[in-house]
Amino acid sequence: MYSFSKKIISIGILLILILVVTFWLGRAHDVGQAALQAKRQVTQLNNYIDTELARFSAIPQLLTHNESLVNFLNGEQQHYSAINNYLADIQQASGASDVFVLDPQGAVAASSNWQTDYSFLGSNFAFRPYFKRAFAGETVAYFALGMRSEERGIYFSQAVYKQSQAIGVVVLKVNVNKFENDRKLLNTSQGSHFYLQLADEIIAMSDVEQWRLNSFTQLDITARRDIKSRRAYLDHQPKYIKQFQFSNEGITHFKIDKSLYVTAAMPLRYFNATMHVLVDISKINAAQVPRLFWAFFIYSLLIIIGYSLLTRFAGYKKLLYSRHSLELEVIERTQALEKVQSALVQSAKLATIGQLSAGINHEINQPLSAINTYLASAKRLLGKGNISALDESLTVIAGLVERVHKIVGQLKHFSKPSDMQLRPYPLAGLLNNALMISSAQLKQDNIHVDPPSFNENIIVWVDALKFEQVLVNLITNASQAMSNAAVRNLSFQVESFEERVKLSILDSGSGIEQHAFGNLFEPFYSTKSSNGLGLGLSISKQIIDSFNGCLSAHNRVEGGAEFIISLSNKQEGKHD
Repeated sequence: MYSFSKKIISIGILLILILVVTFWLGRAHDVGQAALQAKRQVTQLNNYIDTELARFSAIPQLLTHNESLVNFLNGEQQHYSAINNYLADIQQASGASDVFVLDPQGAVAASSNWQTDYSFLGSNFAFRPYFKRAFAGETVAYFALGMRSEERGIYFSQAVYKQSQAIGVVVLKVNVNKFENDRKLLNTSQGSHFYLQLADEIIAMSDVEQWRLNSFTQLDITARRDIKSRRAYLDHQPKYIKQFQFSNEGITHFKIDKSLYVTAAMPLRYFNATMHVLVDISKINAAQVPRLFWAFFIYSLLIIIGYSLLTRFAGYKKLLYSRHSLELEVIERTQALEKVQSALVQSAKLATIGQLSAGINHEINQPLSAINTYLASAKRLLGKGNISALDESLTVIAGLVERVHKIVGQLKHFSKPSDMQLRPYPLAGLLNNALMISSAQLKQDNIHVDPPSFNENIIVWVDALKFEQVLVNLITNASQAMSNAAVRNLSFQVESFEERVKLSILDSGSGIEQHAFGNLFEPFYSTKSSNGLGLGLSISKQIIDSFNGCLSAHNRVEGGAEFIISLSNKQEGKHD
């Protein structure tokens, strides 16, 4: 019970850790995406506004080269109406708010709004920095409130020269609300704001009305006096907007009131100001709820699956252990059976030799008796000095001794245990060896053998000793089966196919009783009335099966039995 409680506590702690990590990773990912969005938007806004400002800043420069305008400022007043209409056309075509020309004293000499109620004609803007700086030779872009309209605008100004002497200033005004309105078409993302901050920390334009002409920086007395003296914002006193800024992992965070933003900034190229874009991340914590839900769901699912797999694995381990134990037991019993089988095979060999012993004794005794006779004759011939006859007797004795050695050697070779070793052997040689071993039994039973007469090149893949054991067993069985038959004839037939060889051993005995076919190759089943363990055919079949062969039997139509051995004449696998 205690162990189960510890597991539950561990699972709970791991779940809490996963949820915390999921929350912070998800939040960091969303903050990063918001920062990328802010960078994309500030780049987009900067490119747009810079392009527009570059277009507007080029217009005063083009006007300074207008010959009619130069002549007008040089005192030729007959061009007055034409210049005003020309400036009005420029204002309409460019989309600017106003275009006007100042004389050397800063008075408006011509204006695009000359026919309107709020015409600049008669006004003097000598106090404006955009006039002073332009008349001094600068190309000016200046932000200020309009004297009459009190609308925010950017003023582009440039001096008009006559023989390298300034004779006036061309001024073009663009209302900044144009960019604020265009931005709505340019950027449709929700939850983001922008503001353009001037060098004096005043916000020149923004999509938030409360931020316009105010500042996110607390201005000191010196800064306020400078703003008042320039009268760029007329009598307006910028207010401080409370906010809190901090940086986290290289991303600037901006908190205003209850809203939290990430910000990106980029300076304009054609105007001394910096564009800022704020992307709202106030609801970023709430946005993690779906992630937390899925993390909880997946974790729970993994716990269920893991528990199920562990349960199955525990059962599988038990099964593997039982299987391994069973395999070991099977291996042990198989090894024991193999030992028993080897002993049975060896017993069958010895039993076969036992059955052949009488005939073998006769085969050995016969040459031994002859040897004794020839030895006695050799002594007499030696005494008489008949060397030629003595040599013939010794030759005969040597042949008889060789015959005894051959019989004994073949039996010794046949009776010893051996491991399975499949090799290619000529079938004729193996059959002749088996006939030599069985010759005594065949003579004893008065069996006529049709000598095998088939191609010496017919090869079978067998273990020679074990295959000879099978042949001896089948030949002696056939010999014993014909012991009471009138005709005792043993013959052999061979058929060779593409990859198989079929050897048939045919006898002329009484055949196999019908009821015996079902148990013929079963261990300890014997058709012999007296001696016989009933292992010969069973072991013979096992040996042939180990050669990837087949041993079968049936009765011949003309009488007698036929045992058929089918073997491969090509290597089919390795046996140790």
